[in-house]
Amino acid sequence: MSLSMNFRTFFTTRRSVSVLTLLAGAMGMGACIDDPEPVTAIEATGKVSGILFFDRDNNNVYTPTAGDSAMNGVTVRLLDRGTTRVVGSGTTGANGRYEISVPVGTHDLDVVRSAEMIASNFIWCGAAPSVYRNEATFVQTPLKFGCVVRISAAKLVATGASVTIAGVVTAQPGRYRTANDNLYMQDLTGGIQVFGVPAALALQEGDSIEVTGVMAVFNTQLQITSPRVAPNIKRGAEIPDPLLLTTAQLAATTNGLAPNVGRLVRVRRVTVGTFASGNAPFDDGSGAAQVRLDGNAATTIGTTRFVTGRCYDITGIVGFFNNATQLQPRGPLDVTEVSCS
Repeated sequence: MSLSMNFRTFFTTRRSVSVLTLLAGAMGMGACIDDPEPVTAIEATGKVSGILFFDRDNNNVYTPTAGDSAMNGVTVRLLDRGTTRVVGSGTTGANGRYEISVPVGTHDLDVVRSAEMIASNFIWCGAAPSVYRNEATFVQTPLKFGCVVRISAAKLVATGASVTIAGVVTAQPGRYRTANDNLYMQDLTGGIQVFGVPAALALQEGDSIEVTGVMAVFNTQLQITSPRVAPNIKRGAEIPDPLLLTTAQLAATTNGLAPNVGRLVRVRRVTVGTFASGNAPFDDGSGAAQVRLDGNAATTIGTTRFVTGRCYDITGIVGFFNNATQLQPRGPLDVTEVSCS
């Protein structure tokens, strides 16, 4: 008779189960299986630790020298992923640190808003750390003034509500308003005007910025007002290429929520009509739309730049003012005379 033994250990994310199976057989005899050992379950745990802080410089890393401040006495919880069931919790110390023992797996990290957080308008934007058996997972836990959303999503937020967006400046302060306090910025989903930007920031086209402000509407055009520009400005990022449109496509834009409103675009081989109050019809042969020399652009470009019967490539920001779509060139380099053929 020969005897063989097979020992297998099974692991799951939360349990380790050992089963001993004894297989015995003999030539000419049927197999015989002994009763297995009782199943033993061992609950596996790990730890989540971190530091909760207000991220003043908005770089997601605790940097006291940049003005970041640790948050004391705040409850931090780990929730079963996608639920509200608490699997572990702890309270931050004076240095903002916390440590929580929890079952292994991936959990949602939740911060219970304290009175200080509410008064300061700090919010936690969420994370889902993975916890491994007998290991500690460290989580930077920065509090913000707002969680970044796409510009297309920000446009759907009710007026008067706070939003936070991130993108690249496509029209710097001073391009239009003489007060030098508005800009346009753009992400992959669209563009929008930001009104009330501090001149001291000296923002330029190509700067990558994060802005928290209030959604508003001025003469049918959506904009963000009362902006707070995060300190983590990245100078000299790449300006998005203008989106190529026809004048007919511009004219077909009939509301301020349209993706092209606020975006940097270009039209080609257009003829420009007579200006009145800064506006003129222009057409690439597909159907007329409107070009506007707004504010400072009326001076830096000037209506005499356009000659009847000649053709131009024009780059600018799409505005939507008093229910009218307008292409707003930013300066002289946005207008190039080209062959009409």
